[in-house]
Amino acid sequence: MASRSKSQKQRIRGAHASLRIDDRKGGGGDSYENVHRTKIRVIGIGGGGGNIVSEVSGRVLRFDFIGANTDTQALRELSKKIRAFPFGQEFTQGLGCGMDADTGERAAKAEKERIKKLLEGSDVCILIATLGGGTGSGATAVFAEVAQELRILTIGIFTMPFRFEGERRTHVAETALAKIKPFVNAYVVIPNEYIFRVVDQKTPLRGAFSSVNKRLAETLGGFMETIALPGLINIDFADLRSTLEGRGRLAYIQSAEAKGATKAQEVVQAVLGNPLYGYGIEGTDRILFNITGDKGLKMREVALISSSISSNNPKARVVFGVACNSKVKDSVRVTLLAVGCESHEEKKPEGPKSENKKRKTVFLKKKKRSLPRLTNEGQAEEKGSGGLQEPEKDSSVELLEAERKRRNAMEVKKAVDEEMKELEEKERQWDIPSFMRNK
Repeated sequence: MASRSKSQKQRIRGAHASLRIDDRKGGGGDSYENVHRTKIRVIGIGGGGGNIVSEVSGRVLRFDFIGANTDTQALRELSKKIRAFPFGQEFTQGLGCGMDADTGERAAKAEKERIKKLLEGSDVCILIATLGGGTGSGATAVFAEVAQELRILTIGIFTMPFRFEGERRTHVAETALAKIKPFVNAYVVIPNEYIFRVVDQKTPLRGAFSSVNKRLAETLGGFMETIALPGLINIDFADLRSTLEGRGRLAYIQSAEAKGATKAQEVVQAVLGNPLYGYGIEGTDRILFNITGDKGLKMREVALISSSISSNNPKARVVFGVACNSKVKDSVRVTLLAVGCESHEEKKPEGPKSENKKRKTVFLKKKKRSLPRLTNEGQAEEKGSGGLQEPEKDSSVELLEAERKRRNAMEVKKAVDEEMKELEEKERQWDIPSFMRNK
């Protein structure tokens, strides 16, 4: 028994030692060295997606970053840390697609073989696009379809247009999302409108987007740590595959860190309350999360975090891991992936004129009036008798009826006043004694 206990301690020391590779190398070391890592490619499609990937690439290690665009000039402006993938030049002559998603789709379909070579060898593919434009909206579904054919786990992270960008752009984005969903295992939707939840409205546009990209970089960094680093309770690629099993499922991905005496409570609030999402983890059936802390991470803190996350969906299948990392000093970091979320934001794609048509339909319904159904005796059925009830009247009709009733009431009052005068006159005559009437 003593030798068995000793071997267990040696394995634990070995696990801790593998997590301190970066400490031995110094500040610029790579903590993922000598550890089997999952091959993850992050592809920003279109101008907006490329900009996001370009900024995130400087904050996250060990991802293979790629910028894919029909606009060659936009690719030249991206960070040198990402690989440029120009495509569709025969359709765009090296320019963008504007808001023509059909052109973006044709350009990508013409280059499917090149896209296939680009994705081969990947374990996980993360597609990032700002939907509403031409290249991102049209080409993303093609990239996702190729990844599906190669049996690569695919996660989509998509932003939706601001309201002030107009109905047309929103329609393009919603139509694109509907095409993409069947080809991805899971996807995240971030409405641009929610940027105002994390920045002041006076913040410059570039600073606002940078703030969102920083949050996204933190989440991707935590995601990489979850599936790449060994832990005391380990999460591996098989766990990720089982969590992402299926197609077109709405996902919640968030990473948060907190420190101090109440760090466990604070990190739970932060990881469950991402202000950029229009939904939470309620209704999910699969949850995967990882807790990372230093040597001082307490069992009660792990228990509090785990129970708080799991209690949201008691019937969900939960996979969790615990890792120690010397970089997370006096703090705790939690990365959460929940799949199968319930959305309150999404709706079916509608054309730019659909809203006007809807308003006209409502107006016509208000104007149309139904007569009450007659019984065999020729009398109208009353409410509650099981017959048709008169629909709600239009406001203009109600005003006319109110005016008519007011006029009728004035006429009745006038007639009543005249009758009262006649009665008062008669009463005065009746009240005079008979012996005084002739005088």
